[in-house]
Amino acid sequence: SQPFLLHFTGQIQYSSGRVLFFFDGNPFVCTGTVIDDGDHPDRTLILTAGHCAFKYDSQGGRFADYALFIPNQDETRGRGTDETCSNDPLGCWTLAFALVDYEWSTRRFPSSVPWDYAIYVIPNVPESHQPGYIYDRQPELSRTLEDVVTRFPIDFNYNQKTAPATHTHGMGYTFNKDPDFRYCAKDLSTKYGISSYENLWLSVCDMSGGSSGGAWMKDTKDDGSGTIISINSWGYSSSTGMAGPNFYTGGGAKVECLFERAKSVDFDDGKSGGIIVSDC
Repeated sequence: SQPFLLHFTGQIQYSSGRVLFFFDGNPFVCTGTVIDDGDHPDRTLILTAGHCAFKYDSQGGRFADYALFIPNQDETRGRGTDETCSNDPLGCWTLAFALVDYEWSTRRFPSSVPWDYAIYVIPNVPESHQPGYIYDRQPELSRTLEDVVTRFPIDFNYNQKTAPATHTHGMGYTFNKDPDFRYCAKDLSTKYGISSYENLWLSVCDMSGGSSGGAWMKDTKDDGSGTIISINSWGYSSSTGMAGPNFYTGGGAKVECLFERAKSVDFDDGKSGGIIVSDC
């Protein structure tokens, strides 16, 4: 297997980015990936982790106050994560709102880990975008995110029980290597982080905070293409390894339902910052 923490390039680098989000003015960082939503030209969808969009609270919880997506932050001219979009190659896109599952919004960690996924929505309008330095020499370049990067497919039928030991790449902007885009690779296994749920597991992954929400891919090619089967969710502070939620719809996962909702939900429904989906 590959060493546990390496730099990665190719299509996934350009389609993955830093998710920079704020609660009460305080910045937090995660990773997100542009995903293939078919023919929906009014929006671009970003897959990330639930805890990168919604913070649980016993009084009800809430969505992030504000969030940015910074694709290919690896090639920033800045020193690390910041809100200066002009020093990043493509700039930044404002994330209008997120969708999370009802179970994520009502459960405290770790009982919430089966639902640790979210989808952010970007309206495909120029107002969503703050251009980066590439636009200085290519001002004609589209300002619609999905026009300038690859949209990655998700396999909602991937079942680890019938395809064990699938070689998997976990991607992310781990903050201790900010702003580098990193990956770990290993044959996939599983782990019961809580007794009632069998997480997918990459045993040698040493990524940490900031990588949450980064894509897990199977069938990864040399050009950085592949198919998403999960995301970075949680790990242990005292040992290596990364857990991801199971996306298999046939096994009860609700990610596909959330994805379908994100493709069609009215923008006005997300004006409060997010949508809690209770009927998946």
